Amino acid sequence: RRLPYRRASGKSRAHVMLAPWLLSLGAKDGCCWCDPDTPKDAEAVTGSDGDDYTLVFSDEFNDPSRSFANGEDPKWTALHVADTANEGKTVYLPEQATVALDAEEPGVSALRIATVYERTTGPDPSGTRQITMPFRSAMLQSWNKFCFTGGVVEFRARMPHGSGYWPALWLFGNLGRAVYQDSNTGLWPWSYSECDPDLKLPPTDPPQRISACQDHDLREDGLLPFQGRGATELDVLEGAVTNAGSGSYAVGSVQLSPGVPAYFRPPLFGFPTAEGPGAWYRKLTFGKRGKPNNGWYGPPYGSQCLTGCPDALSGGITEIDDFHSRYWTYRMEWRTGSDGGVAWYYDDEFVWSMEAASFGEYKICNSSAPGAPCLRTPKRQVPAEPMSLVMNTAIGTWNGGPTALDGKHWPASLWVDYVRVWQKEEHTGCDPPDYPTAAYIEKHADLYGEPAKPLGSETCPPVYPASAHEHAKAILHAADGIRSEFHLKDSRVAADMQAAEANAQKAQAEYRAAWKEEVKAAEAAAAEAEAEAKKLQDTAKTKARDARHAIDGRRLIDGDEAQREQRGQR
Repeated sequence: RRLPYRRASGKSRAHVMLAPWLLSLGAKDGCCWCDPDTPKDAEAVTGSDGDDYTLVFSDEFNDPSRSFANGEDPKWTALHVADTANEGKTVYLPEQATVALDAEEPGVSALRIATVYERTTGPDPSGTRQITMPFRSAMLQSWNKFCFTGGVVEFRARMPHGSGYWPALWLFGNLGRAVYQDSNTGLWPWSYSECDPDLKLPPTDPPQRISACQDHDLREDGLLPFQGRGATELDVLEGAVTNAGSGSYAVGSVQLSPGVPAYFRPPLFGFPTAEGPGAWYRKLTFGKRGKPNNGWYGPPYGSQCLTGCPDALSGGITEIDDFHSRYWTYRMEWRTGSDGGVAWYYDDEFVWSMEAASFGEYKICNSSAPGAPCLRTPKRQVPAEPMSLVMNTAIGTWNGGPTALDGKHWPASLWVDYVRVWQKEEHTGCDPPDYPTAAYIEKHADLYGEPAKPLGSETCPPVYPASAHEHAKAILHAADGIRSEFHLKDSRVAADMQAAEANAQKAQAEYRAAWKEEVKAAEAAAAEAEAEAKKLQDTAKTKARDARHAIDGRRLIDGDEAQREQRGQR
């Protein structure tokens, strides 16, 4: 069921100058980001939840004069950089992205991303050196231009013919930037906002750069306090077409950190088990032809992951013969929140989905005994970061890469007829109040490569619903509570320490006083003893003197008597 286009109400809009970009954008009445060539019957869609969604962005790629080099298009930036991610073999150049008529599909004007086998040199993402790659292609990003949070996104595209090519239509969190790995390390693809000491990461997995354990000042850091952040990734399409064209496949995926314990991961090329080891994630639902992508569940435990070691949750359809010969629609529904989830539809056929419950806690213990060691991944969340759009073709690693190229399908062309985004409640902009990015990006500009021009806020005013502002207020309020709790704990500790110090000082004073009394008494006793000793000594001296005097007196008497006797004998 399709409804007439209508303007959503109750939104806050920033006041910005729109000239001259608004003129080049050719905005549709009432929708700044919408292409005026979008058919009227595409101005609203009905989601799988039965609710109506209104068009908030579209690009029909009907103007062949467009250039996507930085600063020349209000919606897209075509990169000029050597792709060093995923063992890349491609230099991305703006001239590899053009708007043209598709000769294989009469009447269709589309974006063409051309991949050619031509040795090319370009700057690495850090901008510090030049790298030569064997192939050249294009990557278009709406990074820091158009971002949205939740909704329905749809691409109509025709994939390149031939093994080894890696066409991708995807969403990437605006806090990071695709290809620029320095901006993504510790952010990609984290969707986690808990401060949990039980979180254990593989030893080679970089920790979350911006975690819920960190206090931040919005004015100084550009971040809200105690909020975990990430550069989330949702892939609407990753495709692999064979050289014959038959037996091809396409997958949609969620890249997610932190990953679950290795116990839950199925073996490579094996499918998830019903329960026990290898059971993978809960609440994954697959359509009639949909199946899990058993070729990749994420880097094996212990892999060297310079940017991150996520889980790769993906599902798709296989054994398709016409991905390259006709246009398919690739649609993804993205619902944020505790009752949200992600679902994929190819040509309106349900492929697979995962619910909010899929992002919950996963725990395995060595035994049921109390105190037994456990491995645990705390609750994650459905991605809620503002996401930008990305379109590119790389030379794959997982689908054979250069060794799979047969040299018969040059140039390889990814054709995109249109990109459209609908939302139940408009939520567009790259710097929402509850997930800010602008100040952080500006503060760390050296991580993100050449700044995108023009900024999205210079083209269209952002639209953030009241719920985003309320969420930001709730985060700040919770932070005040956390700080108060910390300060209360600190004050309690300080009071305890002060009391202990006072008690110690009192005890020491009492000890010193007692010691002084003891010393005083000891000194008095010593003085008394000394006085007594002196008295005794004086008495002894007197007695000794008296004794000597007595002896001397006796000698005198004895001498006198002896003299008288001598005189009497004569």
